Amino acid sequence: MDQNKEHPLHENHRARMQARVDRDGLESLAEHEALEYLLFLAIPRKDTNALAHRLIQHFGNFCKVMEADPEELMRVEGIGAKSARVISTVMSFSRYYELKKRKQRVALDHAEAAVEYVKPLFLGLQNELLYLILLDDKCRPIRDLRVAEGVPNRVHIDTRKLLRDVARTDATCGILAHNHPTGLAVPSEADLISTIGIMKALDPLGVSVIDHIIVAGDESCSMRERGCLPEYRASNDILNASSRR
Repeated sequence: MDQNKEHPLHENHRARMQARVDRDGLESLAEHEALEYLLFLAIPRKDTNALAHRLIQHFGNFCKVMEADPEELMRVEGIGAKSARVISTVMSFSRYYELKKRKQRVALDHAEAAVEYVKPLFLGLQNELLYLILLDDKCRPIRDLRVAEGVPNRVHIDTRKLLRDVARTDATCGILAHNHPTGLAVPSEADLISTIGIMKALDPLGVSVIDHIIVAGDESCSMRERGCLPEYRASNDILNASSRR
């Protein structure tokens, strides 16, 4: 096709899609069309329809494309660094938005509030992350401390760094939270072992772990509510004191 004819063709197609989105919203688009529309930002003139189809075929569906790392995205023919960055940045901004929407300085003294607070930390992530939400003596968040990151089902905890970071705060207790990207929101034996290990490490600092939240997609689990939180310290005293304030 003559290049001068090809560009107006793509421009007309993009204009029609833009008009459709303006009229009916993004939800009116099929998965490949939504990706095609997003790729307009990275690829100003070329047809992005075939590329969108290749992404869906490679990853399986729209959500998995959006959750993929840039390195994974660039394994698809036609996806360069700019396109990969545009796609991955959308999910990063979604996570940032959800984090900024969270209610601040609200006591996380019950599982429902804790789950609502920690879920945005794991939005769209495929690697397993472990956080320690540091709290004051009223169970209000002081800092979201990322403790470890790894591939699914395997994280490494740098205990020395953890203690240095915790010691710099005025935290008196904390809530552990991690995700199961490919599993269920059910505590594993490894989760129990890591929980008791962190409890022991934090004990000299006078910081108690009062819960451990596990997130798997839309599902979540509170180890305290489930009755399987290790009882290394009498952390319930902190919760009871907080509820009396």
